[in-house]
Amino acid sequence: MDISNIINYEQLYTLDVLHPVTEKPLGITMQIRSEGSPAAKEVQRQHTSKNVERAVKGKTRTGADIEQENAELAASYIASWDWGTNTYEGSKPELSMDTAIRILKKEDWLYQQVMKAARNLENFTGTSVKDSAAT
Repeated sequence: MDISNIINYEQLYTLDVLHPVTEKPLGITMQIRSEGSPAAKEVQRQHTSKNVERAVKGKTRTGADIEQENAELAASYIASWDWGTNTYEGSKPELSMDTAIRILKKEDWLYQQVMKAARNLENFTGTSVKDSAAT
């Protein structure tokens, strides 16, 4: 068996965002990249390089640094989003790295769903029939 094709790191997974309490779909969908995707790996490399530079200068990472890195990584997993009829702080947010980071830092429940979807390898095998945050 050729194991190089087991995971398709370019495949996108449709995340149906669930209400954090009722677990019912909110009508928001996101196209999620695998944590092993090239876009996500690039963000990871940038973080590693920045942390090596800090270490060379004798500096350490703060809690705020780690929170920012985690939000940046989660934002890199979002290839697109559709808010349907939903809004955030009164308007439909346009997808940008800065907007995604801001929202994911404030809404931990949403951050958790994005991370779970990106880290579930089954979502990127090409054989998964499941499309939701509940997988």
